[in-house]
Amino acid sequence: MRIIYGINPVSEALKSHPEYFKDILIARGKGDQASERIKKLAEQHGIKCRFVEKSEIERLAQTSHHQGVIGIVEEFTYAGLEDILDRWRSSGENALILILDCIQDPQNLGSLIRTGNAAGVHGVIIPKDRAAEITPAVVKASAGAIEHMLISRVTNIADTILRLKEAGLWIIGIEAGCQQDIYSFDMNTDLAIVIGSEGKGIRRLVKEKCDVCLSIPMKGGISSLNASVAGGIVLFEALRKRKGF
Repeated sequence: MRIIYGINPVSEALKSHPEYFKDILIARGKGDQASERIKKLAEQHGIKCRFVEKSEIERLAQTSHHQGVIGIVEEFTYAGLEDILDRWRSSGENALILILDCIQDPQNLGSLIRTGNAAGVHGVIIPKDRAAEITPAVVKASAGAIEHMLISRVTNIADTILRLKEAGLWIIGIEAGCQQDIYSFDMNTDLAIVIGSEGKGIRRLVKEKCDVCLSIPMKGGISSLNASVAGGIVLFEALRKRKGF
């Protein structure tokens, strides 16, 4: 079993996968509209909500940022790479896949999943080692977007890139200092975008597998951006070019 907490994560999970729920706990005395909506939504699916002390919510969530609501659900199920490719092929769209090379901050991972969902990403790929996995903090940071995103956890990112190339995707690495920038590159094709870890960026072996390396132009005195911010800029530049905004 796993814990999810927060109004949006619990609401989105109830809408998408009510069958995953084992229990919903609401802090006693919490009677706002948001918690009432969760209670009604749960009742529609035959799930009873239990009212408990706030201290019990905090103990289970292991954080004070729970908004008075937690859900106890089945363990998160990662998708296979083929599941992501199937979603892309059935969409009739150009592929847009996000590869996160050793993102370690749960907030960054959750934010990138949320942004990816908003930008129409077909799936997110993360490595099994030296990287954040799906935890309650990641679910909360994604604001529930994790319930709508296919996430594949792979043993080897470099090998996975080769599989994506075989499927016809062009692999773009995003790194500061690259000569070509994201605004001069045609993104209206089948793409997988690689975002590197906080601090170290894309690992050498992964970078070598990329077809092209692109940078985000910056004017200030800081030479790099937060990983989730960089990912958002690139994903929405891809969306802009595809939609002709």
